Amino acid sequence: MLNRLVVRAAAGQLVSGWLCVAVTPAGPSGFQRHDRAGRYQADRRINFIRYLAAEQRIEINTSWGPIFDTPPASFGLYGNPGSVPDPALYIAANPFHDLATTGILNGTDTASDYLAGLCTGVFAWPFDLQPGGSFGLDLRLPVDDYRDTADLAEIRAPAADDLEAGNQAFWTGKLDGSGLQATLPPTVAHLFDLFRLCRATLLVLADGGEIHPGPTIYDSFWVRDSAVEGVACAAVGDTALALTQFGDHYPSIFNVGFDRIGPVSEHGFFGAEHEKNDQEWDSNGQALWAFGRLDRVLGPGATFGQRMYAPYVIEGARWIRDNRSPYGLLHSGWSAEHIGDKDKPHYWDDLWGLAGLYEAARLAERLQAPEIAELWQAFDDLKRATADSIRWVLGEQRARGAWETFVPTGPADVGRLDSTIVGALCYFHPCRLYMNRKLGDDIDQAFRMTLETIWSHFIDGGFRHDAAWNAYGPYLTLQLAHAFLLIGDIGRMDRCLTWAVGNAAYARVSRPDGGDPWQVVLGAWNEQHCYPIAKDFAEIPDRWWYMGDIPHGWAAAEFLLLLRDALLFEADEDSDPHVYLASGVLPHWIPDGHTITLADAPTSFGSPFGYRLLHDAAARTLSLDITQPLPPAVRYVFPCRFGAVQDLTVDGQPVPVPGDDVALPAGTRHAVIGYR
Repeated sequence: MLNRLVVRAAAGQLVSGWLCVAVTPAGPSGFQRHDRAGRYQADRRINFIRYLAAEQRIEINTSWGPIFDTPPASFGLYGNPGSVPDPALYIAANPFHDLATTGILNGTDTASDYLAGLCTGVFAWPFDLQPGGSFGLDLRLPVDDYRDTADLAEIRAPAADDLEAGNQAFWTGKLDGSGLQATLPPTVAHLFDLFRLCRATLLVLADGGEIHPGPTIYDSFWVRDSAVEGVACAAVGDTALALTQFGDHYPSIFNVGFDRIGPVSEHGFFGAEHEKNDQEWDSNGQALWAFGRLDRVLGPGATFGQRMYAPYVIEGARWIRDNRSPYGLLHSGWSAEHIGDKDKPHYWDDLWGLAGLYEAARLAERLQAPEIAELWQAFDDLKRATADSIRWVLGEQRARGAWETFVPTGPADVGRLDSTIVGALCYFHPCRLYMNRKLGDDIDQAFRMTLETIWSHFIDGGFRHDAAWNAYGPYLTLQLAHAFLLIGDIGRMDRCLTWAVGNAAYARVSRPDGGDPWQVVLGAWNEQHCYPIAKDFAEIPDRWWYMGDIPHGWAAAEFLLLLRDALLFEADEDSDPHVYLASGVLPHWIPDGHTITLADAPTSFGSPFGYRLLHDAAARTLSLDITQPLPPAVRYVFPCRFGAVQDLTVDGQPVPVPGDDVALPAGTRHAVIGYR
């Protein structure tokens, strides 16, 4: 791995200083990792450190450390060779103390600390820059098994500029030359820049095709996170990664034994360490949902669903059917720690179970498998139990005098009006149970009113999750934006999106000297976004808050899915297949004379799709060209956000105005929408 550090002097400034690199046992978190077999990996302690000046490299314990292309002018290694049990020694005998008090480093090339493992090294390069000048340092970080001088020569062989050029060519080809491509007007062009960055984030977080939700404390595998992340990859064109994740890694954590995991059987359960230890009962629904969504995107020719159907789909569905409480709901557990207590049941699990069973039944229909009736019966049974439970909860809340309608996190939390009700969002996205009101009209209305309750109680720019994190939830804010998009509340969608991007993804705080604000992050989300950073220290919590990991893979996936669905999303694929075009595009997104284009967008109809939308404000028209059509049975809907639709022509022929949700027949290639 090549790391290139550059110091640049601003115009009109003479700059002198040292560029220092520190090697320390302290990392960005104190989390201790496990390997893929569940064993603890070596901790971060540095018991021995040595700088080999002749080779310009560092040894750390038994491994190679950084290799410098340019030798440092000064260095110092610090430890506790006498194993002195005095914390004051570590305060006094360290490079930062020396730099602060004397301005020099000790020049020692070897240090040890067998007591605490707190060896530390600092390496320094002086620079003296003219206005506009720069100083660069290249470090090579061994991430493979390197052992001898031949390996050292191999690491050094490629020129740093060639490595950077090759890396740039790879990512440019990947992000600009494959998958979903869009052009957006200047007012919102930054959204597609962030889209590309989120694609790269998920690709970088994939360890051998296994997407991890973060690089430090979340550098592990969860079915829950990976289901959303993998489907997001498929939806934007990175289908090879989705295939590896769902086709290779999910089978590897599929349980075929008959031991018990708390109240359930492990047979047919998708889960490894996290799912078993925390009793995360949402995982089977998420795995089945992911199998079904990817099979749709790949199309029947890929035979993905056919290959996964037995045993994974059918036995995974039977696990949901056979491992529920006497009330017909999934058992108490901690599927997502942000929605409540571990010793209580959560509708989140049941909603995901329904989404998974629905996809399993639809896959069985596409395959004409003999288990079609069995799978629909399992879906109907869980649907009935979930809907009956929610109706009971709503009735209890009304009887207790609650005047606001909301679906709490579960039946054991009747009347609990706090931010854990955010778990209800999955009814809309990603589970899409709102489509055709799968749980009934009254339940659908209750979930829609839950959105109103969330908005009135827990939105302060972004979604405040004080019940669990005492911080904002950027990815939850994006989920909320997605729910609003799907029900047509585009104004609220836009407000959530604007905050999630402008505040959380590009957070800035003021400098004490009043200069340009300090850029905290550049296009990345933490799982949590703390109030001090979000509000430039105008709000300081009076208790601890949780911080999660950054960049957060689930948040990146949520943004990919939200922007993609704002430009295109499929509906009712199995009954009345149609696509909503530009349903999240507001007038300020596309000013007069500007266009939005979409190309090579994977769809759940198994074929790519593209269009071009031109806005002529003077003529008050929108011109739509379908550049990559969908299969003949798929029709289009263009929800006009610019004004009341006045006239419509389709392929040169005037047609009656059907309303502001402009219905275009299957096969449409060109339409002009006039509005007033």
